[in-house]
Amino acid sequence: MINLVKKENLNFGILETDFDIFADIVNTFSSETLKKDCLLDLDDYVIPEYFRNKITLAIQTNKMLIGYATFEFMNNNNISQVNINKLYVLDEFKNKNMEALLIEGIIYIGGEVGARNVIVTVDEHDSNMLSIYQGLGFYEVGMNEDGNLLSISVTSAVNVRRLNDKFRDIPSDSIDYKSLKLVKKIATGRSGNIYLTQDGRILKMFKSTSFTYIKDREETLKFIKTLDIPEIVKPKHLVYYDGVFVGYIMEYLPEGEALWDNSEQYSFEEKIDKIKAIEKVMKKLHGKKIYICDLNPDNIFFDKSGNVKLIDCDAFVVKDNVINNEVVSKYRDPLNKIVSEKTDLYAFAITTLQLLIDKKIPDDATFADIEKIYNKNKNKLPVSFKNYYDTIFKGKDRYYLTDSYERYLNDIYNSEDDDSSNKRSGKISVIILSFIMVVIAVIGYFVFKMSR
Repeated sequence: MINLVKKENLNFGILETDFDIFADIVNTFSSETLKKDCLLDLDDYVIPEYFRNKITLAIQTNKMLIGYATFEFMNNNNISQVNINKLYVLDEFKNKNMEALLIEGIIYIGGEVGARNVIVTVDEHDSNMLSIYQGLGFYEVGMNEDGNLLSISVTSAVNVRRLNDKFRDIPSDSIDYKSLKLVKKIATGRSGNIYLTQDGRILKMFKSTSFTYIKDREETLKFIKTLDIPEIVKPKHLVYYDGVFVGYIMEYLPEGEALWDNSEQYSFEEKIDKIKAIEKVMKKLHGKKIYICDLNPDNIFFDKSGNVKLIDCDAFVVKDNVINNEVVSKYRDPLNKIVSEKTDLYAFAITTLQLLIDKKIPDDATFADIEKIYNKNKNKLPVSFKNYYDTIFKGKDRYYLTDSYERYLNDIYNSEDDDSSNKRSGKISVIILSFIMVVIAVIGYFVFKMSR
């Protein structure tokens, strides 16, 4: 959930891939057929068609659903407007201002994306909802077969109800974009461009025009900014344009190089040292339930002292149930759709494979393509490393490479113990058998003597 309001036991925000909350919403549907179809999709980690092309807002208290609203953006004569599809509040929470909060959230989002007005159709017999909408400033503009058509001016409602103050949460140390003077573009990435400012700061500006994407990145970067983890290049200041989040000023990179820059010059031992250093940082982040998501050689930096610095922290994931679809194809785990430690470990495996075989895999490579490349180059790797990558390509488990190596050693030692045990057992068996044969021979000798 992308939070708009979070106070003690109340959480109000935009749903993206929050499958549990979507399931709670679906269970309120009156159509059993629609309910069944939606729940089947959610079980497969697929957002049901019903929710696509719409924005869904939800209010929760202590993880329990209070109510929700769905709406979509429409163009009418080149004028953008918001159409509220459905607004629902559970019976025990009705008439407690939850309906108004949902409607205000819709109006606020409409204002952030430049919509002119919000429209909704209300059943003419639903006097309670008509009263709530009219109390917020909606007025009747017509009727249709479903009821009364109501509308409200977004700009006017945002100003009158001070919705920006209510839903925006701009940090006190933020920077106004208008105060920055850009000197040159330093780099271009999938999510945004990086610029050098006149006063020597490094600015990343996001390309996306998606309100939910930008809002989610703002929330994530606010959290990352508070972390005390020196191995990541964190945001120093968030940047806003007329109150809307657009990018951030990042910490300076020390002198050094990205993992891929001179990898062909590393010895095998140096590569292993770097892999161990990356793993150490990954374990630290995973211990805090922070997932790197877009882990790749270009985002792994080493300073002159050999210390790891992870860049592009705006790709990090700090929430549950985020679908792993913002990653370049070759680093996307084919078995795990949800971002987690497992998806990071898959991307880490592909990153380290490229490093160890000195071969860059094409970004659009499929799982089958990568396996073919591995099979052609695996003779360059020690047996223990082959076991690790065989597990990645032929199994479902995901391990750190060093953990896999320890498993390999344990298996060898256990195997040796079994062999030595078998040898000892074999020797004992031979001794016992020899003893039995001697006894039989002695008894036979005395029998023979006595029979004479």
